[in-house]
Order: sequence, then C-alpha cells, then structure tokens
Amino acid sequence: MTNGSPPTRRRPTSGTPSGGTGARPATRRTAPGAAAARPAPVSAASRLVCIAGPKAGEEFSLEDGEYVIGRATDNAICIPDTSVSRKHVMVRKMGSGWAVSDLGSGNGTLVNGDAIGDETPLANGDVVTLGDTELRFEDVANSTMAVAMPPPGSRPRPGASGSRGALPSRPPPRTEGGRVRSARSAAAAPPSPEDQRKKMRIKLGIAGVVVMLFAGLGVVRMNVSQQQAAEQARALEGKARRDMLGSLFQDAKNLVREGKWLEAQEKLQELQAQAPDYPGVTDYLGHAEREIPIQRSLNDAQAALAKNELGKAAAALAKTGNTQFLDDRVRTAKRDLASAADKRSVAARKALDEGQMDQAKLITDDVLVAFPEHRDAKIINEQAVQAITIRDTPKPVFQAAAPKPWEPAVDRFRDGDMSGAVAMLNACMARTPQCKKLLGQITEFGNLYKRLEDLDAKGLSKLLALDKDITDGRPSKMARNAGTRAATIFYKGATAAKAAGQWSRAMEYSRRALQADPGHAGATNIISELKTKAKDLYLLAYSLKDGSPEDALPKFKDVVAMTPPDDEYHQKAQTWVEKLSR
Repeated sequence: MTNGSPPTRRRPTSGTPSGGTGARPATRRTAPGAAAARPAPVSAASRLVCIAGPKAGEEFSLEDGEYVIGRATDNAICIPDTSVSRKHVMVRKMGSGWAVSDLGSGNGTLVNGDAIGDETPLANGDVVTLGDTELRFEDVANSTMAVAMPPPGSRPRPGASGSRGALPSRPPPRTEGGRVRSARSAAAAPPSPEDQRKKMRIKLGIAGVVVMLFAGLGVVRMNVSQQQAAEQARALEGKARRDMLGSLFQDAKNLVREGKWLEAQEKLQELQAQAPDYPGVTDYLGHAEREIPIQRSLNDAQAALAKNELGKAAAALAKTGNTQFLDDRVRTAKRDLASAADKRSVAARKALDEGQMDQAKLITDDVLVAFPEHRDAKIINEQAVQAITIRDTPKPVFQAAAPKPWEPAVDRFRDGDMSGAVAMLNACMARTPQCKKLLGQITEFGNLYKRLEDLDAKGLSKLLALDKDITDGRPSKMARNAGTRAATIFYKGATAAKAAGQWSRAMEYSRRALQADPGHAGATNIISELKTKAKDLYLLAYSLKDGSPEDALPKFKDVVAMTPPDDEYHQKAQTWVEKLSR
C-alpha cells in the first residue's frame, strides 16, 4: 500500500495574510451582462490541523491518495508522540470526501470522542484523536454548496432599445403654451394611458425576470438534491461494502485468536479476492503460511496422544519449531505428552507385575522414543527385557549322569520336603562325607526356618546363605518365602538410611533386598535414584574442587558411599578423595 508523496507541512498563520494589511482580497470584475463566477474559497484543499500534541499548530494538506499517520519516520505524516503507534491510522480519498481507518493501533482511534474500528468517513470539523494527539479535519470546498446568483449590473439598463422588459427612457417634460411644466404640476396631472401601458410593461418584465430567477433557483436546488442523494447512495453502498469486508476480516481474526489458521486462511483469501488492497490482509496471510504447518503438526500430535502413540506425538511436536501465535498450544501439548508418559509407565509396571513382559516392553519402548531419559520407563524396560530373555532362553539339556547319593535328598529339600531329605541323608551318611555335611546344614536351616517370623535381618541372611549352600545356588521354595520377608526388612532399612543421608548403608541394604528378591521394585528404584544423585553430586563436587576443595571433598566421599565399587563415578570419586585428602 502506497501513501503517495508526503503532505506539505506548514506553521499556522496568525492575523492577516503575509504581507497584507488586513483588507479583503480584491475580486475580479466581470463584463456587464455576463454570469458571475462562483467565488473560490480561501483554501479549497482538504487538510488536517494538529490542535493537541507535539505537533500542535501544524497543518498537513491532503491531496489525492492515501496517508499513513503514526510515530514511524517513514510515514507520510509523522507524529513524534509515544502514545501514537508506529502505524496508527490511514486517511484516504473516498469519492469526493475522505475517510479514516485504524491500522491495529495499541491505544485505538477516536473520531469526535467515539472509538472506531472500521473505515469512517470524515466531515468538515471532525476531530481525530490518536493517543495524546488531536487532528481537526477541514474540508472547506465540500462543507457548503454555493448557488450562483446574477451579478450586479446584469439587469438591462433603462433605455436600451430592443431588449425585452427594458425600461423606457424618461419622456421630456410636457409644455403648456410653449412653457415647460413644473415638476409639481406634472405630478399633479393624471398619467396618460400611454404612461400607464409603459408602467405595466415594466412591471410585467420585472415579474418575468423574478419568475425566471426563481425557476433557475429551483432547478439548481433540484440538481443539488439529486447530487446529494446520489452521493449519499454511494456513501451507503460504500459503507455496506466496508461493513461486509470488516466483518469478514473480523471473523478471520477471531479464528486466528482460536489458533484455527486453516479456517482463517480461507476467510483471508476470500477477503483478498474482493479487496486486494485491504489493510492488514497481506500480513495475516504471511503469518498463516508460517503458522499452518505448525497447526498441522499440533493436530497430528494431539491425534497421536489420543491413541497413546507417544513416539509419534513427540515427533510431530518436534516439527513445530518457533511459532509466533501458537506458543500456548505447543506448551500445553508438551505438558500433555509428559503426563501421558508417566501414565503409560504406570501401566507398564502393572503389566510387568502381572507377568505380561511383552506388553510392558512395548509400552516402555514407545515412552522411551518420546523421552529417552525417562527414569521409570528405563527401569521397567530393562526388567521386562531381562524377564523376556530368561523366559525365551532355551533350558540346557544335560546328559544324565550317574546320580550322586545326596542329590535326591537335595531335590526333596528344594521341593520343601525337609523330612524326606533328612531321611535320605541319614541313609547315605555312612558312605560319603557330603551326605553328613548336608544333613547338618539342613538341620540348622530347619531350626531357623521354624522361627522365620521372629528372625531379624542377620538371621534371615544366614537362612538364605544356608539355602544357597545346600541347593548349590538353586533356591528352594522355603528360601523364596524367606527371601520375600528378608527383602522387605532390607528395603525398610534402605529407606530409613536414605532418609538419614546414610548413602552407603542405603546402597548396601538395597543390594541385599535385591539379592533376597531380585524383582523387588522399591530396592531397584533406590539404587537407580542413588546412582542418579551420585552423578549429580559428583558433577557438583568436580566443579568445586579447584575453587573450594574443602567443600568438594565431603561430596566426593558421599559419591563413594552412594555407589557400588564397580560404578564409574565410584572409581572417579575415590580418586579425587585420595587427591584432595593429601
């Protein structure tokens, strides 16, 4: 949109015109009998007069075209007012008049105190308010309609021969007896019939001229009325069109506020087809081209979330990139994705506990695509993979060898039949020392197992160690019961130690709980949490070691206590403990 050449600015004049004496300007004389020309107004051009604000007192002439008014220096009319937007309003020629429209300014625009949203026609004397600046519109040429009147001297002069309605020349005075009659005697004498006919003709001529003048005035008034009616019809038609276009533009902007760029684009394209130069449409269409791909990605992400396809949802959100208008929706979608990941991890844990290893792995695989570092999903996935591996690994087939005398007794023990195992070991005790050794271990195991509910952690550890020695690492049914109880006790100890900041003790108890019950989730979580905390603590200590070694040393020691000896950070922290302790 072009604004034409910038308008001429001038300072207001005071008093009389420059170089004048205050007298009225001379008028041009016309020849007798010719129609008088309509007098030109003092200033026929439309203009804006600044009556308030930084430019108060300045005038801006308006020619044909459009003028953008605002704070920006490249505007046709620049108003250095901080309350005025860079591109505040546009004034443009509309038919024989002018109209003003707001360009999306921050403080809005008022015409005679009323806020405007659409293009509004201006009348002579209207005041346009832009922030702290006020501009008075002056259109002297279109403010009134002057009717041409016959100039003085256009009436026929008396005595002009041959002109219709001309006044006769004054007759010479009558004489009586060769003497001139006095004026008094002439006045006292009655008029002659000839004089009466002449006076009648003069009156009729004057009446005809008056009738013609009134008829001409009526024609002029009728023409003016027709012109005003036509102009009003055009104005109404233009207003109806502006209202229609404004409503279409407002619908598009409402859709933009709702983030519906696809629907808004259709409205904007329809508006552009009807009014290619409509202010703001090109900018909105440019925004639409950038935002529509983002909206499509958001729609894909929301559809994937509805199907619990977190990987697809994350991939769609990764395509959104930078957006100017859809930030809130993108942030909401990311929060929904994170919440869905937590819920799916809970569902995976339930599936794993119910023995559905494949389902648990499938769920956590999808979660890890969206969030590769999701702690719970990683733990559950590793456990599911381990369980699937154990399940699918073919059992080794051993060629039957000559059974050893004590092996049947061990099998009885693993099945929970201690009495049968003791009887068989008594039978072979005389033949081999192993039977006698196993008999003593089973007897000690049985004495401890009878007091299972009263055993503390130490007693349970001894019970499990005996079971491992008797079965050669193949747990018995009785050991599983003891392991569950031992794991519970060790987990409680690990939880208390972690709360007290006894990291080494918490790690030891958690490892014992897993030894007693390899599937104990609580102990697994504590170990994972301690490893993560140890990593963060190590990085903090590492950043302090040069500037504040006395603060870094205890943190390195905590890392050593929180991690097993085979852990990467355990070894690194141990090295720094030794260096800083010298």
